[in-house]
Formats: sequence, C-alpha cells, structure tokens
Amino acid sequence: MTGRQDTPASRPERARLLLEDLALIAGTLSEISTVWRRSRPYLPGLPLRLPARLQDAARQLTSDVQGLVDAGPLQVRAQALAAAARLSALKQGIASAQAMTQGPGLPDVGDRKLWASLSAALGRAEARLTALGPLLVAASG
Repeated sequence: MTGRQDTPASRPERARLLLEDLALIAGTLSEISTVWRRSRPYLPGLPLRLPARLQDAARQLTSDVQGLVDAGPLQVRAQALAAAARLSALKQGIASAQAMTQGPGLPDVGDRKLWASLSAALGRAEARLTALGPLLVAASG
C-alpha cells in the first residue's frame, strides 16, 4: 500500500487522463484507417471500414466516461459496468483487427508502431477505468 488516499478531487483528474487515452485511441485508429487504405493493393481483403467502426466505438466509450463522471448516485454502478464492458469489446475488436495485418506471412503495411501505441493506450485506459470505477461507486454510496 502506498499510503496515498484517493480523494474526490482525484476523480476528475483520473477521468481526464482516461479521456486523454481514449482520444489517443480514436486518433490512432484513424491513422490505422489511413494506412489500411494505402495498403489495399497489398492486402485487398482488408475490411477498410473496420478501423472507423472501432474509432466510433472509442468515441462512444469517451461519451460514456464523460456521462459516468456526471452520473447521479443511482446511475453510477450501471454506467461503470457498461463502460467496462464497452472497453472490453473495443479491446477484442482491436485485437481482431490487428491480427489482420500482423500475422505470420502477411506483408508489412506500416501499422506495426501504431498497433504498439494503441496497445499501450488501451492498457492505460483499462487501468484508469478500473481505478476510476470504485472511486465513482464509493462517491455514490
């Protein structure tokens, strides 16, 4: 235990950091979409709309988190669970998309560093949402 106390003032800061990670995720997915369009001649079967759909999911999660911070006591638990479920689904979708260009025998389309950046941002977002959830629930209790 670090001895550090979580205060109501730390909730907005944690939420802000989480929202920054989600913005980075959405932006990185936009960059991946561009790389995928340019790599179409090398991988003609790539579903070019997939990164945009994942980007929309990241934006929806951003909206959910913003609503979570502003939610009333009766809504916090349900919204925290919904946000966690949405983040989990986003992670699964991103893992599936990454496998389409990062598997053995696939040509390098130039998105390797983008996936690494995205993975790091997802890890931070997951940790921050996990830490933020109990703070919100405790504040509503």
